[in-house]
Amino acid sequence: MSLTFFFRTLFFLIVAAASVQATWLYSPALLQYLVEARSSTMELAKFDSRSLVYRMDMNRPISFTYSHPVKLTKIIVQPSVREDLRGLEEGFVYGLRIRLFDAEGEMVDQHDKYLFSRSPNEVFASGDVWRFFRDRPEVVAGQDELLIESDPRAAAIEFSVIEAQEGIEGVELRVYEHRPFQESQTRSTFNRRSNAEQRALAQANAFPPDLLADQEIANLTRNMWRPVGPNGIEGRDYTALVLYEGTRLPGLEDER
Repeated sequence: MSLTFFFRTLFFLIVAAASVQATWLYSPALLQYLVEARSSTMELAKFDSRSLVYRMDMNRPISFTYSHPVKLTKIIVQPSVREDLRGLEEGFVYGLRIRLFDAEGEMVDQHDKYLFSRSPNEVFASGDVWRFFRDRPEVVAGQDELLIESDPRAAAIEFSVIEAQEGIEGVELRVYEHRPFQESQTRSTFNRRSNAEQRALAQANAFPPDLLADQEIANLTRNMWRPVGPNGIEGRDYTALVLYEGTRLPGLEDER
């Protein structure tokens, strides 16, 4: 037996012994970590989707320009609040000033909307949807959906926070323009959507997408929306955040 072979064998035995010892010492902690990770992802919530939302500067307006003049805008809005106020029973109140402009930059309409948002704990306990940001200290309160009509059609829309209850750290928006609708193109417009989008549009219908009649498809395509991004520079005029949404599942009774 050569000396080189002897040292290689000795080195292998030392490494093997160290590995066995490490496994003996740290496997309980590793096992606990895996169980907790499984519990938090499989038993606590089923994460369904993620969306890009835009946090407003609390002291400056944020504006969005449509791809074409529109009569109808859908807005999904929510406040994010301090962690220590997540269980505030009376919820949160805040106000938005919404101004609409034509293609020449002239204001055509203005709305002041005051919104009540349920506390994060109340939303969570209701079993609706679990919404959260990763690696951020604030928590997401109740969400609202607004429909804003404009006549004449608007080319741009602007939002300002006009009042915010103490404890609100930010207000996040998603803005959608109503897609132009042509009766003769309803089936081709519907067929160009992905299978997942078709199923989402047809989820309230008794039949699957491939069995829908022309009139049923026409009714669905009337409610199609396109997301609109904000004007300005990210980090200066707004903050882009990824909002995660999940379905609450049994096993969350011990949630803080």
